[in-house]
Amino acid sequence: MQMLSRNGSILELEPGAVIFRAGEPGDCLYGVLEGSVRLTWGDGSEAECLGTGRCFGQGALVQPDHRRYGTATATEPTKLIVMQREGMLFAIEQLPMFALQLLESTERRLQHLRALAA
Repeated sequence: MQMLSRNGSILELEPGAVIFRAGEPGDCLYGVLEGSVRLTWGDGSEAECLGTGRCFGQGALVQPDHRRYGTATATEPTKLIVMQREGMLFAIEQLPMFALQLLESTERRLQHLRALAA
């Protein structure tokens, strides 16, 4: 992600800043370069915390008319890379390992969410 940050949009956030809210339309994914982000689901009782190197918001790049499922909030000073679909496709073409890392990150999050639901 550090390599991609040279060509992507960087978003710097203070603690408590909301990145997106559940139900809002989404058209980009985010990668955590520094800091951490809390994702809350449903009534806010379930959450996950994502730190440096983690991605979130991938659904926005693969689903037309995507709506965010949760609310993302910075929990400390946080720096994010913001990637639109075109940027993701470029990254996959130029850095094939990016695609594998993105899939791995998604799978880890799915496993974590399955464990929470159990």
